[in-house]
Amino acid sequence: MKFGIIFYSILGILALMIGIYLLQYLLFLSIIFFIGAFINGVFIYKEYQIHKGDKVEYTEQTLPDEVIIKYSFTGRIIAIAIYSIFVILGIFFICCIRIKFNFITVLILVVLTAFIVYFIIKIISEIKKILAVIISIDGKGIQVKEHARYLWNDIQLEKITVKHLVSRESKHDYRPEMNYLYFFHKNEKIEINIDDFDITDYQLSQVLKIFRSRYNHSGPL
Repeated sequence: MKFGIIFYSILGILALMIGIYLLQYLLFLSIIFFIGAFINGVFIYKEYQIHKGDKVEYTEQTLPDEVIIKYSFTGRIIAIAIYSIFVILGIFFICCIRIKFNFITVLILVVLTAFIVYFIIKIISEIKKILAVIISIDGKGIQVKEHARYLWNDIQLEKITVKHLVSRESKHDYRPEMNYLYFFHKNEKIEINIDDFDITDYQLSQVLKIFRSRYNHSGPL
């Protein structure tokens, strides 16, 4: 965590300094570097939250009756900021074009406009994700998005699994990990990648164990 914070702090300071320097020359480019500094600030906060989140433990007494899981808020902010950079770049290039009514100029304008619209749509999509409920877990079962709730009576082997991504072209031993919520529902295997959610794999594992224990002690609802 300390290395990550130091690394992002250095990048953030450099981006901020470059942004201040360019402010007197190119406003659009300076804004991009200011956004870059902001992104690094969010990364620092995210590193801290991950470190802090690993220490949060749920117990029977502290776990609420329902746990709502959404996309990571910091992840969405970072994505929105990155897409905003592309929108600003598109506007910058359009402003640099000398308007001439010929095929090449019109084609470039159309491409750049489509480029800007595409990333604006991506920004809107990320904003919607902030409010979206992806997983809901309570005493009745597990609900994924807007699908019908999977009832505990029909759920088996609920747990968190880890998959390692292996590339045949890779010459290194490093294998990125991906965490999944895994369970069977009436002999159907359900797997949901949880790496981009606002809960850690350890916390979700605790939540599953406590709700399963509650169900086993209370019986079918």
